[in-house]
Amino acid sequence: MTRSAFPLLRTHRAALLAIALGTTLLGSCAEVPEIVLREEAMSTEADMAMGGAALSSENQAIAPAAEGADMARSDIIEPAPSDIGQPTPQLVKQASLVLVLTDIDAAVTQVQSIVQQGQGDVLSLQDHRSPEGAAQQVTLTLRVPQAELDAVLKALRPLGTVQQQSLTAEDVSSQLVDLEARLKNLRQSEAALLQIMERSGEISHVLEVARELSTVRESIERMAAQQQNLKRQVAYSQISLTLQSPVAQVPPLRPVGETLGNTWEAATQSVKAFTVSGLKLGLWLLAFSPYWALLAVAGYGGYRLWHSRIDHPVAAESDNG
Repeated sequence: MTRSAFPLLRTHRAALLAIALGTTLLGSCAEVPEIVLREEAMSTEADMAMGGAALSSENQAIAPAAEGADMARSDIIEPAPSDIGQPTPQLVKQASLVLVLTDIDAAVTQVQSIVQQGQGDVLSLQDHRSPEGAAQQVTLTLRVPQAELDAVLKALRPLGTVQQQSLTAEDVSSQLVDLEARLKNLRQSEAALLQIMERSGEISHVLEVARELSTVRESIERMAAQQQNLKRQVAYSQISLTLQSPVAQVPPLRPVGETLGNTWEAATQSVKAFTVSGLKLGLWLLAFSPYWALLAVAGYGGYRLWHSRIDHPVAAESDNG
């Protein structure tokens, strides 16, 4: 090979080396984005996997809670409207009975026996008698348990003739509920005032709280008494029983003007009746006048005959003498 050929060979080698280096650089540049994309894809898949695992763990944690809530809801059984019992009405009953009978003293003894059998009491007894002793009235106030009220009334009615009877009932349920609520609030106020007295140190504060506590306790006692009274009235019913003896009914006195007016009316009616009766008699006499004429003629003839017979014997005796 000649020396002139060496520079050409070096030029070709330099060109080939440049081409090889360029190809290598291009290949390495092309591989970098692919690596970056793969790393990004792998990181995205990892994030998605972690997110899915977190979601699945949350769903797994929520699912039992939801199931537990559903089971709790299924365990709760709402009561049917028919199962809810209505509160018993608190009634205050009062009865009134009026009997008419002859033997009142014996009836009073029977009434006391009936009340004792009904586990009741006779609260009062008043005996009224007229001065002549013709009329008697006994008034009794009875108290019996409300459960025995109907039975006692049923046993009392046959003692005499029922002249009047009544039965009333008043519902005090709302009053009892209101008193119970107010008593509860007052007792809470009493407890709070007692705590304040224990914590209070100054005498003025203690005295003020003591006055307030006294007022609250007074209200509690008053309302408790009202509550007990209402409960007693509900538990026991009251009967007002009146026993009367039969008396002759005396007509009431009328006013003088009304009496005189009635008298005048009765007199005019009598005059009218007498006049009508006279006219009727005249008509009867007129209708029977022919018969009356015949009777008069016959009577007159009989009288003349009797009188002539008496006169002739007297005349004959005078002639003979």
